[in-house]
Amino acid sequence: MSKEQRMDTVLGPGSELEGTLVVKGSARLDGRFKGTVRVHGHLVVGKTGVVEGEITARSAVIAGNIHAKVDIAEKIEFESGARFRGEVTCKGLVVHEGVIFDGQCQMSRGGSVEGKKGG
Repeated sequence: MSKEQRMDTVLGPGSELEGTLVVKGSARLDGRFKGTVRVHGHLVVGKTGVVEGEITARSAVIAGNIHAKVDIAEKIEFESGARFRGEVTCKGLVVHEGVIFDGQCQMSRGGSVEGKKGG
């Protein structure tokens, strides 16, 4: 995923939002968010970003503070300085040196965001 990829939704530093956020494209969170985040594309949580609740996305890069149940269809990457507490389900996981990871991880075979079929 290119770092220059367009972000469809941005929650800037100093912002606070509570509720449900659904984004058809990609999103960047640099503020505080409490609730449910559903991103159909790529999610970036910046160094000043704080998310509490549930996160669903195709892929993600985390540099901030997450306390959530996280479901990523493809790859999630935790950058140095990130703090994570909760559960993560993903296809690929990258944890850089300096990350505080306090939780559980389940590596799914094909991801779970788009691959599930209801019956």
